[in-house]
Amino acid sequence: KRKTFMKTSHLVLSALAAFAVAACGSDSNAANPTAAEGDVAVPGTALGDMYLGEEDAPVTIIEYASITCPHCAEFHENVFPTIQERIDAGDVKFIFREYPTPPQDIALAGFAIARCAGEDKYFEALDDFFSNQDKLIQAARTGSVGEYLKATGARHGVDEREFQACTRDDTLYQAMIEIIEGGAAMGVSATPTLFLNGEKMGREGQTAEGMNAAIDTALGIEPAEAE
Repeated sequence: KRKTFMKTSHLVLSALAAFAVAACGSDSNAANPTAAEGDVAVPGTALGDMYLGEEDAPVTIIEYASITCPHCAEFHENVFPTIQERIDAGDVKFIFREYPTPPQDIALAGFAIARCAGEDKYFEALDDFFSNQDKLIQAARTGSVGEYLKATGARHGVDEREFQACTRDDTLYQAMIEIIEGGAAMGVSATPTLFLNGEKMGREGQTAEGMNAAIDTALGIEPAEAE
């Protein structure tokens, strides 16, 4: 008997019980760590990283976030456009890593759909989820989330057959566990959590101005003097 995507996700959720899954936004006001505390080796992932920008860009930003986290949606509305400008300028390579927050089963299924949309449409699907997060959560509350996810997938080229296979793919979900475990080992305890060139960011990463200044600092650009 074939499993629904919700049952598949619950299998993964039981495997996550060994460690705490991040809370949405609870660490957003954390102080910036010292280099000794924050400079960490950032491992790759079993699924391969989805990224924007040039492979050899001088600055690499990694974000651990969840499509069901309101703070993450705010970040993508208010701060990510600044990162996009620096991606377009060739300054930044931006990597997104899936880190589900409650309801985790919905987040995992959404991430699976984005992965199945393919590399060329992954970030389009991700943006769709963030921009319409209120609709996603409302669908979860009203019991229509399966149809909502299916419609979202269809907008990004995931047809009915692919949707069924994707949301029931235990291998895909198990690989996401490795991303989550890797993030937890690096000290991710809240979403969004950001790393700039391997160093965990604090409050400066939560505003457009702070992010821009952090990128400039990493590039060795001195701040402009106030007139």
